Amino acid sequence: MNITNLDPLRVIVHEVVRASQIAERPPVLSDDLVVLDGKSKALVGRRLVDTVASGSHCVDVTVDDGSAGSPFDRATAMLDADDDGFVANSKYLAKLLSTVQTAGAIKSGSAMFIEGTCFADGRDCRFLAIIKADSDQALLKRVSGEIITLTYVNDMVLGDSQRLIKIAFFIEESGPDSESAGGRLPEDFSVKVFDHLMQSSGNGDAAAYFYGSFLKCKLSNNAARQSKQFFEVVHSFIDKMPVSQADRVAYKGDLISYFCQNRETIEPRTFAREVLPEAHQVAFVKRCRDEGIGQAFSKELDMIKGKLRRQSLKFSSNVTLYAPSDVFRDAVKIIGTSEDGWTELKIRGSIEPMP
Repeated sequence: MNITNLDPLRVIVHEVVRASQIAERPPVLSDDLVVLDGKSKALVGRRLVDTVASGSHCVDVTVDDGSAGSPFDRATAMLDADDDGFVANSKYLAKLLSTVQTAGAIKSGSAMFIEGTCFADGRDCRFLAIIKADSDQALLKRVSGEIITLTYVNDMVLGDSQRLIKIAFFIEESGPDSESAGGRLPEDFSVKVFDHLMQSSGNGDAAAYFYGSFLKCKLSNNAARQSKQFFEVVHSFIDKMPVSQADRVAYKGDLISYFCQNRETIEPRTFAREVLPEAHQVAFVKRCRDEGIGQAFSKELDMIKGKLRRQSLKFSSNVTLYAPSDVFRDAVKIIGTSEDGWTELKIRGSIEPMP
């Protein structure tokens, strides 16, 4: 999704804690909206755009529970609520977030609720963002004349280098139905979630508490199709790269290895940077965009499991060499092809008698 001109209009921040701490240290819930100056608005807008726009690691989720009083209902009601309603719903959601923070790695931190407007995919629209940001320590630098001082800051949030952040972004696709007395419908919104744990750690359970236990959402059910489509786009792109056959086989092995790594999401730019030669990265990202793969998606291997189990090498003489993908990578080397059509291979291991 292409997002620009993001303008935060109302912001409130609460402190959230781990579930095990609630009895002795309840979350701190604010009654007042936060007034942001121009630079603060720009910082919040930049962090949101960097996280949810095209090329990011944000993934689509679908609402599992859109009933009255659900997290979806509370969050989307904040768009049209007066200030008192905005604050009340944010408090409810902040308390709920504290109660679901049960995993060992989860820390206390700040819950920010931001309502505003943006320009998304060629249209003006409203959004509601929920940010869970872990606090960080830093030194604040001040320059006065020729004197530089550093002051310890114990509770910094939204720094550019902070990774421990989770974002839910509800973007309005259609306005409320004036004839409906109830709350908003899930189909009125696109919902996107960013969680640093979904990028590379493979810790799906830890990531799921935010979009699952807290927001009552689930990963979009087209993840398997997206994974299959991306695999096929990469495979086709490698076939057309002007490289040697040996390199082409190696890149296909890298593709299989990449899918088998312990990561929850795949994003085209990151894949290109980690797998493909620099000279081909821009063309690959463009190819992905042309195919409708502009941002990250949840990895789901159900439709490509067979392609990941083994790698093959087919020759014009109707001979095909198969091996498990990890074995193929380490035990098969292509030396070259002679003018008379023979391909020279090196295969680690000795020939064993057939049973």
